[in-house]
Order: sequence, then structure tokens, then C-alpha cells
Amino acid sequence: MNCHQIPSGEVQWISDSFVDPSGRVFEWQGEIYRMINSSHATFWRSLFDKGIVQELVRKQLIVSSELTEYTGDTGELIIRHQRIPVISYCFEWSPGMLKEAALLTLELCIRLAEKELTLQDAHPWNILFDGHNPVFIDLGSITPVRPDILWAPYQQFCNFFLFPLYLYSANCDRLARWLLRDYLYGVTDGDALMALPYSFKLFHPHRTLKVWLPRFLSKVLNHLPQPLRNQFLSFAKTANSNFSHRRLRIKFLESLRKDIETLKLGRSSSQWSAYYRTPDANYFATDISPGEWHLKQEIVSRLINKIAPKSVLDVGTNTGQYAILAALSGARVIACDLDVSSVDICYGDARKQGLNLLPLVTNVFSISPLPGRGGVAYPPATTRFRSDLVLGLALIHHVVSIQRLDISRIVDIFDRLTERSLLLEFVRPLEPSVGGAVVKSLDDYCLDDLERCLKQSFATVTLHSSYPDDRKLLLCER
Repeated sequence: MNCHQIPSGEVQWISDSFVDPSGRVFEWQGEIYRMINSSHATFWRSLFDKGIVQELVRKQLIVSSELTEYTGDTGELIIRHQRIPVISYCFEWSPGMLKEAALLTLELCIRLAEKELTLQDAHPWNILFDGHNPVFIDLGSITPVRPDILWAPYQQFCNFFLFPLYLYSANCDRLARWLLRDYLYGVTDGDALMALPYSFKLFHPHRTLKVWLPRFLSKVLNHLPQPLRNQFLSFAKTANSNFSHRRLRIKFLESLRKDIETLKLGRSSSQWSAYYRTPDANYFATDISPGEWHLKQEIVSRLINKIAPKSVLDVGTNTGQYAILAALSGARVIACDLDVSSVDICYGDARKQGLNLLPLVTNVFSISPLPGRGGVAYPPATTRFRSDLVLGLALIHHVVSIQRLDISRIVDIFDRLTERSLLLEFVRPLEPSVGGAVVKSLDDYCLDDLERCLKQSFATVTLHSSYPDDRKLLLCER
């Protein structure tokens, strides 16, 4: 065997890399590679020889990639990719994150169009976030332009980027997020037309037309007799070939980019996103003084610096106050919350400060695998987000009350998320006046109960003061 040949028996194929006709992605010796089929090898060699891939990497439009000396068993080309440490999905991104991913896709397409290249699909599954930065990872999607069409994946881009962003703009975020889980259809034009409120349609007529017109033409076409339909399709094909000149293709992509750049997303605040920002001490009918949160931040910051984790998961992050402290300590941070506005604020702050922080809208206590393509489930949070240190600050009482999980089950999930350390905060069970739904069998736990549960999973559990004084921090270590 050639010393540069990768044995097929040592290759671990990435389960959801099976659609690309040019090759497949695999893991070998802890690194990520892409095997290019022999039939596509000449094209891909030319992209490297001309410096196109290297230029796109320098412009941060695609994942860092290099041509290797390795080959497969039958001489396939092998490309090495930078490993993105955390897998996330578009339905976990905040509206601002989906917008940045859309703009990255369009900018990449514009630069490719300048070289008579394009993407064969425009799906958010082609993108991962490295901290707050979107990274295009699916190099196999790059292909020569088709002379008979302006942009082949336009409808896919609409269904998975444009229409969901329209829904986010109209504050229909729950609907958009759930429809994005449908990896085949996303948000269809019919979905968007039914869901978008009249106020959006009134104030955005050109955007509404962008949704309605293709759907209307499709219905008209389906009702035409077959000979007329064939004539119309022939005319459309001819028109496409006449108008698919590089400059026109770029103008079309630039118009899409402008539409997204100028789109104002929905609400930027919610009840919870104001939790650390409001000057009103009675905002949540509690005895907490928001202006004194720095006292708790100082305590948490000291503990994080003492632990010195390489990776941190902040569960129930709110707007990321403590996730930012962890990122500033040098850790790679994932910050999770169910409040979309809070996560979007956290994302904006991470971008402004250039932090290695990935905010996500996700429920880590829903640990079942997610439905995936080809009968392969997407891995749950306990697999994707496992970190050296997990933070669960002012969280458990909400999970007990809202998700109806008892503290033993909550601790079990934290145990699966934690590589080394867990910093948990005890807060008294919620009172009905602040949204608590008292269930006797769940809501009667105390600090001793929580400490007893934690000692079943962790070697040491030490108590630390928090703010206010009736709260306690529990540092749990393996």
C-alpha cells in the first residue's frame, strides 16, 4: 500500500455526508477530510492550482481547506478541512445568526460567479458557526455555472433563508424555527403567505410579491394545456440562457443581498431579555436589585478563573452575562437559552467583542436525538455540547416549574453535559406570583436535596455564596 494512501478500514464516514455527487466527508486520526471522486478530481485540482480555494479561505468565505498528498484506495483526491468544534443547526440559530449565514452564502456566490462558478445548493446545513462566525463547510457544493439558468438553488435559498427571515421580521419566529426543521421543504411560499401578517404585506409589498409571484405563475402553468405549457417552458429556458451572463447573475445575487441587509428583524427585546438590563427592582416581583448583579458576576468570575476550563456550556444563559465572562477568560463557550430575543442580544454582543462564543436557541433538557436525513438522527445536545465546565445559574427552579422535571433528572442531564466541572445555583422554588406552577412532588425540594443528588454523580460538591444571600452556588467536580 502507498504510504500516502488512507486505508478504507480506518475511515469513519460522516453520517449525513451522502448527498454530494463529487465525494464524501470522513474523519481519520482525529481530523476532517473530504474524498473527491475520480470523476471530479480534475475540476478540484484546477480550483487549487488557480488559487481559487485559497482565495476564498483568505476572504473567510469557506472553511480552511488544503489539498493533501493522501489518496483513497482507488486514487481519490483527499482534501483536509479545519474542524469546527461544535455542530449546530439552523433551527437553533437566532434570527441574527440566520441573517449572517444568508449573507455569507450570497457573498460566496457573488465571488464564485466572478469565476463562472456557483453553488449547486443553498442550504443552511452547509454552514456551521465557529463561535459567532458563520463558516461555509460544504466545498462539494461548488460547481461550474449552468448557462441555462440564473441561479439553480434560488428556491432552496428562499425556503431556508429568505422566507424564514421574512417570518422573523414579522415576529413569527416560533413558526419559522419549527418549519426549518423540515430539511426537505423548509418554509414554502404557501407557508409564508399564510403566516405573514397583513401589516408585513402592507409595508413590504415588494417582498410579498417575491413570495406570491412565483407561486401564482406555477399555478397558472399547471392549468395550461400541455402544448402551451411546453411553449412557456421553452421560452423561459431561452430567456434564462439570454440573461444568465455573469454580470447579470452577479446583479441578481447582489439584489438578494441588499434585500436581506435592509430587512429589519423582529423584536429585539422580551420580558427575559431585560432581566439584567432593567433599572426596575420589581420587574419580576422579586427582591433582586438589578443594579447589583455585579456582585454575583464577581463571584462567578473568580470560580471560572479558578477552574480554568477550555470549554464552557452556559445553560439558561439569558443575554449571556456569564457566558461572556467565561469567553473573556479564554474558554470556548456555548450559550443556550429558549428566549430568542435574549440569544440574539448575546449574539450581537459576542460579535461586537469578537468573542469565541456560540449562542443557540435550544433546550438542552430535551435530550432525544433530532430527526435527521436518510434515517440518521442528528445527535442530541448531550453529545454536541459536552464541555469542561457547565454553568446552570438561576435555572433549576424554572426547569422544575415549566418543564416538570425533578431535580434528580435535571442533575442526570447536567452529568451527561459535563466533562469535568459543574457550577449550579440553588434558588428557592418559584412562587406562583412570578410564574411558578406549584406541583407538590416537584416543587418542594431544598438545598439539601439538590446537594444529595449532586453527590451521586460528582466526587466533590462545595458550597459558595451567591447573590442575593438566600441563593447558593454549588461547585461540583469529578
